Amino acid sequence: MTILAGIVRDLPVNALTPCGLTWFGQFLWFSEGFTRRISAVDPHSGEVVHQISCDDMSTDLTTLRGGLLQIVGEDDRLRLLDPGNGATLDEAPNPRPGHAVTGIEAGREGIWMSYGDLGVLDFRSLDGLALLETVSVGGHPTGVTVSDGFVAYADHQRSRLTLLDVNGHHRRLAVSVWGRPSALTWDGRLHWYCDYDTLQLRAVELPGFRRSAGHDSRC
Repeated sequence: MTILAGIVRDLPVNALTPCGLTWFGQFLWFSEGFTRRISAVDPHSGEVVHQISCDDMSTDLTTLRGGLLQIVGEDDRLRLLDPGNGATLDEAPNPRPGHAVTGIEAGREGIWMSYGDLGVLDFRSLDGLALLETVSVGGHPTGVTVSDGFVAYADHQRSRLTLLDVNGHHRRLAVSVWGRPSALTWDGRLHWYCDYDTLQLRAVELPGFRRSAGHDSRC
């Protein structure tokens, strides 16, 4: 069954090509492909409190070891950036060469990566990006996040968020949302996504989610 989620918050941002989104510290961080900047945004006021540059950003970003892990380049490499000054701390190749990384989320147990052209979510190790599991989801998964025992992914083409059980990967809930969701993150209560149609960040509150230790499970 698919339900329609109501929008809890609209957050207009100065963006022509929103492509990445993550929760880091107390702020939403989003990548913007036109200006090639990653901005930290106050989720209440929408104020941009900090920016760094990334000239060859591609799609999504997440947090890892206190840095920002951004997908970059035409080959979708994984680049770890210093959130303070944007300096490169580390870089790794796309573990599936020739396929587009459309979403990424890092946590204590590993890294989830979505590949829209393949219709799969990969779960990989933090050390070396070894493949631990592949989950076939069909469609065109874009952003991915982990939220309170669930893996959630966005489908840009279907205007939908889908939740899978983090262990068995059974589909638990499919939610239709307004606009075209690309990147996705969770702040401990709300699921935020970049709406590619309206060029803003939008938040929805899904039943059964609460702030928990899972919110702090990132590296």
